This record gives sequence, structure tokens and C-alpha cells, in this order.
Amino acid sequence: MRLETAKQATGGGEVQVDEVRLEFHMRRQHGLVSLVQARSAGMSRQQIQRRVGASRWRRVGPGVYQNSAVPITPHSKLLAACIAYDGLASHRSAAALHGIEGFRFGRPELVVGQNRARSAVGVIVHRSAQMDSTKPVTLHGIPCTGLSRTVLDLAGVVSRERLQRAIDAVLRDDRLRYHDLYEVLDAHARHGRNGTRRLRAVLDERVGERGVPLSDWSRWVSDLLCESGLPKPALEHRVHTVEGDFVAQVDLAYPARHLAIELDSIRWHHNRDSFVNDRRRRNRLTTAGWDVLSFTWYDYSEQPAALCDVVAGTLNGTASRCPLRPATA
Repeated sequence: MRLETAKQATGGGEVQVDEVRLEFHMRRQHGLVSLVQARSAGMSRQQIQRRVGASRWRRVGPGVYQNSAVPITPHSKLLAACIAYDGLASHRSAAALHGIEGFRFGRPELVVGQNRARSAVGVIVHRSAQMDSTKPVTLHGIPCTGLSRTVLDLAGVVSRERLQRAIDAVLRDDRLRYHDLYEVLDAHARHGRNGTRRLRAVLDERVGERGVPLSDWSRWVSDLLCESGLPKPALEHRVHTVEGDFVAQVDLAYPARHLAIELDSIRWHHNRDSFVNDRRRRNRLTTAGWDVLSFTWYDYSEQPAALCDVVAGTLNGTASRCPLRPATA
């Protein structure tokens, strides 16, 4: 083990700095080292300050330093905050670490124990009396809340729509099941716990759903139809013939009425293969006795009431003409 000997600034004595240990910490921690780790490697406070003064290290948080040769990144900023305040990355920061669709790194967000810091400069701090239920994991070298706890925490700080999208994302990726989300609710259930009421309401609304939408757009159209007073459609419904043969999977459906709703996106359908395959699958649906309605983003965003009228008219058997205007109108 390589040791470096340096004189203390006071007392005239000598200390041995374990540079190998310092390098070990920094390699594992995005170039970071804590004051405690530096001291355990034999450094005095004066030696630490000399390295900062010589621009070999930079101070990036209370009691946290970074090798100046290592660039500051979103990961290093988040880990520095975790070390400085003895917390776990949580909420939106944890969602970004877990790779939940729609979340990016921003201001570091942490959860700490009930008796820890209430606030910190440049950091969002949440105090929790339930740290023992966080099921922490380490991602990219950063300690953070487990996935189900992260979803629960999100319920307390993001909009209902964004929570819906987060739930769809983790279910779609098969990383969580509805059972896991109800389990985290039960584990954290207490009066006044942020997020529990909203998460439970969203989950209870989904009772009976068999599919998870493959896009946010499908969820939005489903919500639009429900808000207009129509029954809730099935998501990602698989259509079979009376003999049991698979026909197609459709974005939304009213199976009892044999009505399929397809959402046409330029991103996914504007190529030759999709153009051909879409028409073949719609022919198969028609042959199997299903009606098929197709809508575009323009229909949803610019003519939502008319879109609902078309669906309602088809369900009720009263559709006489299409009230949707062409996109060029």
C-alpha cells in the first residue's frame, strides 16, 4: 500500500496519508470523498484545505470534496448531496435514477431521517419517519429509494397525470405489478402520509384493467372518453375469433360492442411496412366482426368533443356522419 507522508500544519508532527484509500473512495463515488473518509485515510483538516487551495480538490457540499480532474455531473451532484446530508436519492431524483420514463435529473432531491436537516442550499430535502421502509438500492453508485417507494413518493409531489404516466411506465416494463404498489401503500399507510391518498385513488380507478397502455396517448384518450361520460374502454385489448385464434391487439376497445379504437401516430405508422400491416390487421378485425375507428393526434388535441361524439354514436348505433373536420380545415 502506497503511503504519502506530510507534515501537519500544527505541532510539527507527521501524518501518513493513505492515497490508495482516497483513490478507492473517489473511483467508487464519482470522484468524491467525504471529510470522514479523508480523515480516516490520515488527512488533517489543514491538508484538505491545502488541496482545495491548490485546486486539486473542490468543495461540492458540506464535508464533501471532489477531485478537480473529475467533471461535475448530475450523478456526482446527487451523490454529493446524499453524502452531505446522510440521505437517499428520492422522489424525482430517484425516478431519474430508476429510468422511469419522463423523469430527468434536476435539482437533487433526497429523503432523510426525521431528525436530520430540514433544508439545504440547492437541494430538496424530505424528512421521513419511515426510513426503515424505503428498501434502498444503489444505482450508478448512488443510494436511492426502491422502485415502489419511489412511485409512492412521486404521488406526493407530481400531478395526477404525471403519476399515471409513471405507473404505466413501471408496469409496462414489468418492473412492478399492481400488487407491489398496493403493498407499498399498506407498508406506509398512516394518517397524513404524503402521496398515499392520491396513489390509492389512482390504483382503485384501475381495478379491472387487464392491459397497460403502450403509450401515454392511449391513457389520455381513455381518460377523455370517460370524462365525456362514456364507459371506460379496455386498454391493449387482444381480439380473438370465436374459435380462439388471435386476430390483433388494439389500442382501446369496447369488447361487448366489438368496437376497436386505433390511434394513428406518424412516428409508428409513417413507413411502408406499417402502412401495409395496419390495413391488413384492420381487414382481419372487420372480418372477425369488429368495427374499427381510427383517430390521429389532431383529432385528439384539436377536436376532442367530436372524437367522443364519434365513439358515442358508434356505441349507440346512432352515428350518421363523422363530425370530425379534416386537419387542413
